[in-house]
Amino acid sequence: NPFNGSSDVDSIKMFVSQAIVSIVSSIVLIIGAGILLINIKWRLGLIVLMIIPVIAVTFLLVFKKVKVLFAKGQEVIDWLNKVINESILGAALIRVLNAQSTEYGKFMDANGEAKTLGMSILRLFAMLIPIIVLTSNLARLAVVTVGGHYVISGSMKIGEFTAFSTYISLLIFPILIIGFMSNVIARASASYGRIYATLNAADTVDNGTVDRRLEGNLAVEGVSVFYGEKAALKDVSFTVKAGTRTAIIGPTAAGKSQLLYLLTTLIRPNTGTITYDGIPIDSYRQDVLLSQIGLAFQDSIIFNMSLRENIAFNSRVTEDALLKAVQTAELDDFVSSLPQGLDTIVSERGNSLSGGQKQRIMLARALAIEPKVLLLDDFTARVDNHTEQKILANVAANYPDITLVSITQKISSAKDFEQIILLMEGELVAKGRHEELMKTCPEYVQIYDSQQSLPQHQD
Repeated sequence: NPFNGSSDVDSIKMFVSQAIVSIVSSIVLIIGAGILLINIKWRLGLIVLMIIPVIAVTFLLVFKKVKVLFAKGQEVIDWLNKVINESILGAALIRVLNAQSTEYGKFMDANGEAKTLGMSILRLFAMLIPIIVLTSNLARLAVVTVGGHYVISGSMKIGEFTAFSTYISLLIFPILIIGFMSNVIARASASYGRIYATLNAADTVDNGTVDRRLEGNLAVEGVSVFYGEKAALKDVSFTVKAGTRTAIIGPTAAGKSQLLYLLTTLIRPNTGTITYDGIPIDSYRQDVLLSQIGLAFQDSIIFNMSLRENIAFNSRVTEDALLKAVQTAELDDFVSSLPQGLDTIVSERGNSLSGGQKQRIMLARALAIEPKVLLLDDFTARVDNHTEQKILANVAANYPDITLVSITQKISSAKDFEQIILLMEGELVAKGRHEELMKTCPEYVQIYDSQQSLPQHQD
């Protein structure tokens, strides 16, 4: 599963802000109390201090098991958050496909697994405190028995016995504090492991040597992508001819975005091959390949800088290429309405912009590098049909040789494309032109019919 570090960072923050002070002070108290006990009566002190290795071994055994469960729990929480997020974003499509029960099943599966792991963790921690209390009480019993014998025999004064009993409480209390903090310690340890693995993940190795201009032909052959045991894509194969337009449609969590990321080397397939112009994608020099591929992400990534800098994010973008991209993305009117035009500073994360404006800026950024292959991840989700058709016509007119691969929820956007690919649950269900799919693919017909009554976004 993709790593979501917010909960892991919160676990580390809780450990640093709450647990670490208590743990350090508890260790100091344990050492101090131990020294005092040894000074009063070293034989009796050693008997009492024997509880520490017993408790330590118990704690380490529980900690070892709980750490693994916490790591799995964090992965399940990531999965649960992903399911909830995708269900909210794809709510309209889920309703029209009558897929509520399927999405509810996904949520309950993730929720059930989180509950199972949580109960396993609670059962382990439920053992820890009773063991600490039992061991501590056995130590008290030993003090009363052996210490009482020393007092009766005259080798220990009653005042020393009283002080000894008091110091035992001073010893046991910080041990209990560490026991209560063990939940925070184990969670933070698991989170640190995940964060460390992410920060120290190996960089993508660029061993490619091919340095050539793309024609735009691409082929995906037997590609599968797994996150753990869950398959995001299963044995997907298709080809795209240079200069043609291909649409990828399908419900939420069908693997559409992963497919685009594969075409840009952002992720690697577990099995299968991807080629550009018959050459494996890994054989290309990565900088050369990516300089010819434009990608407009589904999520709008806008920086707190001028509109010009946001669009011409690549230093190789020329002024002519920038202006052509702005015109193609139907941003002319918007730019002319700004007080400083393209030099107007955009607020942080583009909070002052509408959803449609953000998406068109993302498209302009992808086009500004004058790519040979253009990959669009549902870029017109917040653009009305009229503007969308104008943008697609502009792309065809201004970049006539471009190879276009577009993820879209709207079949109306792709009716004239040379190829439409239907993905469902990571599998390629059907591919062909609109007319062919209307005759041969009932799932495609169902999606098409459901969209005829859907209102279109205006932005």
